[in-house]
Amino acid sequence: MTLYFENTVKAKMGFSMKQVAGDVAAKVLEHEGCPYEAEISVIVTDDSGIRELNREHRGIDAPTDVLSFPLVPFGRPACFEELSEDSGLFNPETGELMLGDIVISADRVKEQAAAYGHSQKREFAFLVAHSMLHLIGYDHEKSKTEERIMTEKQEDALASLGIRRQKLDPVKIRKNFKDKKRIVIKIGSSSLAHRETGRLDLIKLETLVREAVDLQNRGKEVVIVSSGAIMVGRNALGLTKELKNINQHQACASVGQARLMMMYQKLFSEYNHICSQILLTKANMLDNLNRINAKNTFNELLSLGVVPIVNENDTVATYEIDNISVFGDNDTLSAVVAALIHADLLILLSDIDGMYTDDPHKNKKAKFIDVVDRINPDILKMGKSTSGSEVGTGGMATKISAAKIATTAGTDMVIASGEDFSNIHRIVNGEALGTVFLGDAKDEYYLLNYLEHSYGD
Repeated sequence: MTLYFENTVKAKMGFSMKQVAGDVAAKVLEHEGCPYEAEISVIVTDDSGIRELNREHRGIDAPTDVLSFPLVPFGRPACFEELSEDSGLFNPETGELMLGDIVISADRVKEQAAAYGHSQKREFAFLVAHSMLHLIGYDHEKSKTEERIMTEKQEDALASLGIRRQKLDPVKIRKNFKDKKRIVIKIGSSSLAHRETGRLDLIKLETLVREAVDLQNRGKEVVIVSSGAIMVGRNALGLTKELKNINQHQACASVGQARLMMMYQKLFSEYNHICSQILLTKANMLDNLNRINAKNTFNELLSLGVVPIVNENDTVATYEIDNISVFGDNDTLSAVVAALIHADLLILLSDIDGMYTDDPHKNKKAKFIDVVDRINPDILKMGKSTSGSEVGTGGMATKISAAKIATTAGTDMVIASGEDFSNIHRIVNGEALGTVFLGDAKDEYYLLNYLEHSYGD
């Protein structure tokens, strides 16, 4: 990408405006999948310069923060496939797509940064991202939906570059966990099994129950999404070799779910608490009445002090029968449950201790990510569709997908190690464990929309 930059008023803001403008513009084009090298210009002026341009081009006698002048008449946002290199939209000397000009008022950048309480760099970057989306066909004046889309894309581009509204305070964020009322805990199969044998780890199971009961004693409502039915059934039936077909998987699930619930009930009763079983399929959740009934059941059980133990109904949910009925993994199921019951916190305990910039087993330079405030395209790229265990099914990709469901519904989520189930109370107490995904509730989010357009992994 070629950036032509001009500071006509010699404004100073304590950072390289040319560098920031180039980085932001390139990031927007990368996220939009632009297949061409692009050419844009960014001009920094003052309020009087913007006012003059407004009078000349828009008939408005007033300063604004930014103006954009697109050269490409996109029929709809970012429709690059409609372009051709002989359409007159390309610079004949460089072969680059000429997108247009952006004019930014330095006065307004400083004024609005002070008003919003964030840095001038952040305000400047936001205006560049906003104008870039205008240049490639987005228009926030068309509808509220388009405005929301633009805002999300602007924030995604800035978050990818580490430019945030305010500096995140992980300590403060985690301290708020102690005030969470409704908590969903997801336990993976690998976290419930002994690594040496693949058999159920009873000590860890008892610790899990004790943690859940103690949270209840603190006045919290707890839901456990528990894997392990197939593992338990497989061991009970003595099937040590790899399962041959879906029928064996379903048979193991049928035997194992009963045994697993028997152990849960025994352990909860020892602490004078009650648990229940809820088996769900995606088909259940797609039906309006069933979904409402499930939500009402959860609410009633929680109001009675019961801990629901949730799993997918593996005895009837298969890809072969109807892939729309399958969640695919309990990461996804736990996020759907959290969204359904409006949980305050979702804790995913698995064989990983959080999220890294790359696979830490393969890349020693991979950095641990403490807090994710927005799930942008760069975060999605970090997802790995692998699991470190033979008994687990969900890798990092499914966990990021689950985070997207939960956070969009307004639920905070933590990915942490299931090696020690005592991590549950440590997380709730605000200790620095795992990666936090901050809830970012969307007004137009509907769980049914997700269910109708997603078919599991």
